[in-house]
Amino acid sequence: MTELKIVADFKRQTQQRGSIKTAAVVVLAIAAMLAGVVAQRFVGEPEVTFQTVGGDEMNWQSEKWTVINYFAEWCTPCLRELPELNAYYQDGEARLLGVSYDNLSAEALKAMIERQQIRFPVVASEDVSNLPVPMPSVLPTTYIISPDGKLVKTLHGEQTEQGLTTLLLSL
Repeated sequence: MTELKIVADFKRQTQQRGSIKTAAVVVLAIAAMLAGVVAQRFVGEPEVTFQTVGGDEMNWQSEKWTVINYFAEWCTPCLRELPELNAYYQDGEARLLGVSYDNLSAEALKAMIERQQIRFPVVASEDVSNLPVPMPSVLPTTYIISPDGKLVKTLHGEQTEQGLTTLLLSL
């Protein structure tokens, strides 16, 4: 009988130790997460830079709102919205960047920009992976980025100059 009691006591102590260890691990994990959040606020996020087809180096963060438009030359709605995007870019209210959905060489991308008369900067294909927005599954897709570099809104489908202007004024 005494052996059973010893075994039962050992099991109970082991379970308690396991619970204490689990609780300690959870507390340490939460503390590490909070430390990471605090450090990120003080240190900041790593700077994201990319280059346009024209050779300009740009920062992800800007003093203005940023509009990122993913398009492709084979996408009819994308081509229909290009004149609207050109007009929006001319207004200068926000920074507008185009991103070709297709991974084109620099020469092919320059030729497509010329054919389609794109007047706003287009991110170089080799730098698209640097952008901290997901590759869209629908075209055209437009991302609205706050001046501090945070994704605020994702728009699917054709955009207009007036629609973008109205949206950004409401943010």
